[in-house]
Amino acid sequence: MIKLIRFLIITAIIQTQISCSQNINKSSINKLVYRDSIFTKKFDLREPGFTGGDATYSVLLPDGRTVWIFGDTFIGTVSPEMTREKTNPMYIRNCFVVQDREVMKTITKGKLQDFISVSIPTEVENGDKTELDVWYWPGDGYVHNNTLNVFMSKFHQKEEGMWGFEFIETDLIQYSLPDLKELKKIKIPYSKESGIHFGHAVFETKEHLYIYGLKEQKPYVARTAYETINTNWEFFNENDWTTNIENIKPMHDMDGSEQFSIIKLKGEYVFITQLGSLSKQVYSFTSKTPYGPWKNQQLLFETPIDYDNKNLFTYNALAHPQFTKDDCLLISYNTNSFELEDHFTNAGIYRPRFMQVPISLIFNE
Repeated sequence: MIKLIRFLIITAIIQTQISCSQNINKSSINKLVYRDSIFTKKFDLREPGFTGGDATYSVLLPDGRTVWIFGDTFIGTVSPEMTREKTNPMYIRNCFVVQDREVMKTITKGKLQDFISVSIPTEVENGDKTELDVWYWPGDGYVHNNTLNVFMSKFHQKEEGMWGFEFIETDLIQYSLPDLKELKKIKIPYSKESGIHFGHAVFETKEHLYIYGLKEQKPYVARTAYETINTNWEFFNENDWTTNIENIKPMHDMDGSEQFSIIKLKGEYVFITQLGSLSKQVYSFTSKTPYGPWKNQQLLFETPIDYDNKNLFTYNALAHPQFTKDDCLLISYNTNSFELEDHFTNAGIYRPRFMQVPISLIFNE
């Protein structure tokens, strides 16, 4: 959230709501993408629980529910005037929001009033550190053997100040289903030795779990069997797979968002990302494989900002294919402010927003 501003990229300005299933005029792309105000409203939560967060990953569970995975999260209530009271701590580092049809339930560790993230590092569990010292920011997740698996990047406060945090390593945390209780943490050694934030996107095939990450705004991909999630990875080096992580190379030549999506549509693989460095542009690429080469670059939209506030920015667009409807893909993006105080005077800023993108635009049909 507030500190995660360096992970960015973004989306476009379109408000004309029309059916996604009608034929597409390539000269009027902006009129075909539209804001999903109904879905955005689902996260306009004001009662005790989640009232704001970023990351906005989603995983479809076997029973039909969706678990939304958020990073820095405000827990509490919002006044009728859309102001937010300050709590102690002011926000937690991650949480789940479980969507069961129209019901949205916030899940943290313990009671909501305890203000403890749903996932906390071992150092915090043992009482040696607090979440001001070391914490998890979430990546993508998947379900395997009736267990939810979520990649969590561990950070610590190396120096004072807003930008004084440092990436340490990545853990994979497993949760039981359907109750979402933590089972165990699995250390992912490759992130620490390479500096790549593995786990910010995943794609599942029958043979492999493809695990994506970013380093210096360049996207990378590794793969492994589900049974060897903490060992025996292979790394893509532009042409082939290698067991030596020192030979890994970016899977595409671009400066992109820290968080992105790899999905499959119409028999092809689709890479959804925004450009880095606070760009508002959200792009798609397609490929015959989940690791590229990525071609057919399409600008899908640029993110709207709902308030007249020069401090605001948007970032980390993600796709949610389980909600595909009328040949449209649901894509979320986050809104944030460079000024922390803005989140208390206007609780509407720091919430996910959603766009509907015709799938035909992705394939330039």
